[in-house]
Amino acid sequence: MGKFFEQLFLVLSLAGIVQGPFVALVLNNKYVRRSRANIFLSVLLLALSFSIAHIFFAGAVIDHLSAKVYSLGDPTFFVIAPLLWFYAREITGDSMKWSWNVILHFLPFLVIIAFSLTIRSYGFPGLIDLLDQHRGMVRTIFWLALVIQFSLYQVFTRKKWSTYKDMIQQEVSNTENFDITWVRFFLFVFLGINLLFFVGLFAAIHLHNEGWVFRATALIFSLSVFALGYKGVLQKEIFQRGGPELPAATQPPPAQPDQVLIDKLLGYMETKKPYLDPDLTLSHLAKELGVSRSNLSFLINTGIGENFYDFINKYRVEQVKKLMTDPHMKNFNMLGLALEAGFKSKSTFNLIFKRFTGLTPTEYRKNIIS
Repeated sequence: MGKFFEQLFLVLSLAGIVQGPFVALVLNNKYVRRSRANIFLSVLLLALSFSIAHIFFAGAVIDHLSAKVYSLGDPTFFVIAPLLWFYAREITGDSMKWSWNVILHFLPFLVIIAFSLTIRSYGFPGLIDLLDQHRGMVRTIFWLALVIQFSLYQVFTRKKWSTYKDMIQQEVSNTENFDITWVRFFLFVFLGINLLFFVGLFAAIHLHNEGWVFRATALIFSLSVFALGYKGVLQKEIFQRGGPELPAATQPPPAQPDQVLIDKLLGYMETKKPYLDPDLTLSHLAKELGVSRSNLSFLINTGIGENFYDFINKYRVEQVKKLMTDPHMKNFNMLGLALEAGFKSKSTFNLIFKRFTGLTPTEYRKNIIS
């Protein structure tokens, strides 16, 4: 059984080396919609595949190099977090622009490569002896720097996503077109790799044999390649140019909500029922009411105390409740009622309905019947 798992480990790990370049080619095929997000995802997959190859084959290759290399650790580990960050920025609408500051993100990677290639070539025997004597401390510093870097980028990425999610809920009434689950999955992979590096740091401090850590790293990286590649290829909507262009405010909102406008908004919602349109946005509703987008957002957020997403979907939930008691709709299933009320998917409808009522749609309907 142990031999079986050993072979399975090798197959899964080595397959990641091939899978990364293959998915990168698929993502950049001429028949696939080109996007900067796909480019960053491709580079990320290639970096992960290269790291796996480095773990398995670096020793054999480096021994045949004319340059004498002093290994501090795999420098490729330090490019993963910046690439994840760049990709996250692209899919949340903040396109990366080239500047010299971009290089700073890869400075640890470049420093380790430069140090590893030059320390033996230019002859620093005293420094090499010192590093050899404190090899455990060198490994600890390497993993510690990696954990700090990854943790910082993870905080930045979560903050970026949280801000973008709030912006979406202030503009759209249905989020199906923005595939939030993909970003959550992406953040989960980010967290998994970071936890792996924490394990590496623990091993460097408390254990003498780190071979199993690199083997585990190869396996986790390979699984990450499969996961990111699979989701990336099947992704229906990687946000256009990294994300929707949300309209900017044209003028500052008033100091206090205008009760007349609030009454106008609530009256319009009751009589015209714009929430029945599944593609309703804040900008479109503002145009219908003849007010600026910023003022309408201010009215809903401050005057009513909700974001646009919840404000609209509460009306949709109430509409579903009415349809449940309508004898003309008794033959409609739950999905049919949800679509009639302006929802786009059954999963979102179920989630929102239970959040606002405390019951699932089926439970609520049974209570009405009983």
